[in-house]
Amino acid sequence: MVRAYLQQARAAAAANKRQEVLDAAIAMLAEQPLPHVTLDAVSKQAGAARSTVYVMFGSRAGLLEAVAVRLLERIEFERLVAAVELPDPRQALDRALDESARLYGRERDVARALWSWADLDPAAAAAFAVLDGGREAGTNHLARRLADGGLLRADVSQQEAEDVLFLLTSFDTFDQLYTGRHLDVTAIGTRLRVVVERTLLRDDIK
Repeated sequence: MVRAYLQQARAAAAANKRQEVLDAAIAMLAEQPLPHVTLDAVSKQAGAARSTVYVMFGSRAGLLEAVAVRLLERIEFERLVAAVELPDPRQALDRALDESARLYGRERDVARALWSWADLDPAAAAAFAVLDGGREAGTNHLARRLADGGLLRADVSQQEAEDVLFLLTSFDTFDQLYTGRHLDVTAIGTRLRVVVERTLLRDDIK
């Protein structure tokens, strides 16, 4: 029993240290250019040996992908998943647009750091792909539910609805409104809903 207890304690300590390292990396990404976020720098920030961080993640790419997973936990990504699956498709759409803006706003600076370097840094691209990975499937699912429910305008196809929703829920769209137009998260959700109502949904659907 003592041995089992010690093993559990070591495992818990390792898990805590791993989370500390990830949170240190997230804090650095929010404040520094991505190239400065190295295994050495993160190790120092987290008060951990570089060898320990290397064993945990294997490489800088592994660290950034783990950061993306940790971000999904911190922004409560499951709230967006739940919104998409609400029984009423119109309510699901409205809630999903609000949640999309909310989750980007929660960790905007970190998402921006990964997104802005994605074309230049393969590790950043892989990490951002983790953050963005389920968006296409989610927006396609919403468009299909709107089409099946007869909620789309007569001149709007399901494919067109998928394309519009994919565009509106992108980080780039969010950041153009957040940074470029200085809108807060609530206002962004409202703007997205207005665009959807006026371009995709039947006029008699409220």
